Amino acid sequence: MATSTLIICSLCQEDNETSTAVTWCAECEVFLCSECQKHHGRSKMSKNHQVMSIHDYQNLPESMLNIKNNCEDHDLKYELFCGFHDCACCTKCIKDKHDNCKGLVSLGEVVGNIKSSVFVSQVKTDLINLHENLKTIKLFFSENLSALEKQKLEAISRVHTMRQSINNHLDKLEESLLDDIGSEFTNIQETIGNIKSEIDSKTDQVEEKQKDFSKMVEFSTDLQTYFGLHEVEKVIKQEEQFINKLKSADKLREKKMKVDCFDLESTVRCTKEFAKLSICLSPENLQLKTKGESQLQSHFKNPVLSIVKPVIKQRFKMPKYPVHISGCQILPNSDIVFVDQEKNSLLLFNNDGVFVKEIMTFINTPSDICYVRQREVAVTLIDRQKVFIIDVERNKVVRRTDVDGRCYGICTYEQMMYVIVDANSVFIALDFDLNIENLIPIVTKSLSRIAVFGDRLYCTHSIDNSVVCYSKEGEKLWSFNDEIRFPFGIDIDRNGYVYVACNGSNSIISLSQDGTIKEVIISEDSGVNKPLALTIDRELSVLVFSNENGDSFFLSI
Repeated sequence: MATSTLIICSLCQEDNETSTAVTWCAECEVFLCSECQKHHGRSKMSKNHQVMSIHDYQNLPESMLNIKNNCEDHDLKYELFCGFHDCACCTKCIKDKHDNCKGLVSLGEVVGNIKSSVFVSQVKTDLINLHENLKTIKLFFSENLSALEKQKLEAISRVHTMRQSINNHLDKLEESLLDDIGSEFTNIQETIGNIKSEIDSKTDQVEEKQKDFSKMVEFSTDLQTYFGLHEVEKVIKQEEQFINKLKSADKLREKKMKVDCFDLESTVRCTKEFAKLSICLSPENLQLKTKGESQLQSHFKNPVLSIVKPVIKQRFKMPKYPVHISGCQILPNSDIVFVDQEKNSLLLFNNDGVFVKEIMTFINTPSDICYVRQREVAVTLIDRQKVFIIDVERNKVVRRTDVDGRCYGICTYEQMMYVIVDANSVFIALDFDLNIENLIPIVTKSLSRIAVFGDRLYCTHSIDNSVVCYSKEGEKLWSFNDEIRFPFGIDIDRNGYVYVACNGSNSIISLSQDGTIKEVIISEDSGVNKPLALTIDRELSVLVFSNENGDSFFLSI
């Protein structure tokens, strides 16, 4: 924030005079004394400029003072807004960087009435929720450490009590077990301590952002608020990604220490250990306030698809041999895994579209793929009626399970996997250890792919040329079949829009959550030719799809 020192009028200073400034013109970016302010207010060019008092100016957050009205590259005033690149631009920027961008709109239309928009309220709520989540996580780790401390003492006590009932033959085993307990606790304590330190730092940063946020909304100009909100939103997104990484790495599942004691009295002289140390995780992650996937889109992207058609950003360089891509999945590091039915293999690409390696080859035909956790993906096999968990770094099957029927589409949602099993017309819900948690019977057969969002399951029915929506109880809620042919790959973005690869229509379409609104997102003119596989990264708002012949594309949505 600016200090409350005396500020000199910019115009007077050019004439070597030292009149005290009383106002600041955000558009001219000059300080004005009372006399210059009169002329400024009467001038035809500047009478409608936004002017604020020096007091208000000095209350602006430091980050707001760095936001300029002119383009840094061309020193021309920002006049337009590019929805695809999500940035302001001057007239020269259009020629240099936005010549192929569609849907450029006036900057005034974008930032007008920004302070009264839903976006302000949304970012404020997200900032509050983020701060509360960080405090909740900090308390969670403190309480977990306290509980672990008690459990450690209880475990040691049980070990000593048991040890007293047996003979000296167990001395070495007791010492080894106690070392394990202490070592495991120390490792956990160090890990949690490191995370708590990081949480402390992030909490301080968010608290500072909260202070700046209130001042920004109260004192800054519309343009400053616009850019300021974007900066706050970036911080929120970064910290939400940090929290999501904690979740995906199982850091927010409570650790419990216990010692399972064995009945060793009868076999004490031939045993090698008398208890087993294990660290257990609670079934669920710590409950936090989330941003909400069904939340309204931001003020600047609402809805982007009606203003700007997505543009292909990257084309994948497929291997020279023939491929038939039936499924794909974006990993957290933005690498992409493709299911190739031509060679029954999994292919790994980086986000620059470059082939990295063949992860593994199956004897039977793989169907679809989804992300599980850390470095693991799940793959369905049609002929073997199995679901495999694959470690993509080690190129290895780490878990598998048999399923009663041919497996087709598979997806992940909130720590569960959902699989289409055709023989019995059911959706199977599996946990990440491949235990069956639920069977959802449905009346429809021959479904192709599945995506889950909230309490709804969305499927493609390629034979019937339709997209079908079900409740998690298996009730059919709606069906869409208007001018689409052979819909196959399906996924959902963070706003609840349903995206479908229409193989027979040579297009990618988007549907509203209730199936009443359809829009062609990208078509044959842009390289779509018999698309099959489709996947979306909801955090990054990017989509990857693959044509039947393997031509694959990466685009922003």
